[in-house]
Amino acid sequence: TVASVATAYPYKHDKLVPVGHGIDSRLFSPAQQETPDEPPIILCVGRLSPVKDHPTLIRAAARLRQLTTRPFRVVIIGGPAVAKDEAYIRALQEQIGQLSLRDIIAIEAPVPMGRLPEWYRRCAVHVNMSPIGFGDKVALEAMSCAKPCVVANEGFSDTLGKYKTYLTYEFGNDRQLAERLACILALPAEERSRIGAYLRARVLSLHCIDRLAQRLIALFATLQS
Repeated sequence: TVASVATAYPYKHDKLVPVGHGIDSRLFSPAQQETPDEPPIILCVGRLSPVKDHPTLIRAAARLRQLTTRPFRVVIIGGPAVAKDEAYIRALQEQIGQLSLRDIIAIEAPVPMGRLPEWYRRCAVHVNMSPIGFGDKVALEAMSCAKPCVVANEGFSDTLGKYKTYLTYEFGNDRQLAERLACILALPAEERSRIGAYLRARVLSLHCIDRLAQRLIALFATLQS
């Protein structure tokens, strides 16, 4: 059995081979010259479904506004996966209005894959709220673009490496997520760039598409012998 990461396969692991994700590191690459948006963007990319836990990000944005005097924006890019997700999106918009965050949070329509790197490069930090068991590639795409990414899924621990504690929060814990984001936004741009460069190197080592192809070829070779 193969899986992208061990935590994506919730069964017996005695015959499991983690092979990583296949991230196109040439497409998802850093900008040649960093020109991040001002105020800084907290970006969240992915389909708009309940499992993605966007309400936690919205609550965290309300807390973050109290934690920092620095201006910031939250941009959520995505669309519904199925018809019933339309009600979920309406609930998110209502939550944004109830917390008086319409001037801070924008929900944008999905964009083609070829345009996603532009958004990753513009942001100061990317957020992925999915729980363990969901190995969202968008988090790795952001890291491949050399951007810090805060995650709730401990399945990213190997990729986060020495920044695991700094960039992981407890699923559903909006207070902890707000604290993580406040710390990252307070960093000098040069330090965020250093974190991003480290994460890109980890993606290249563990999840790039060339490595995935090599792992699969080697695995097939063992099965033939």
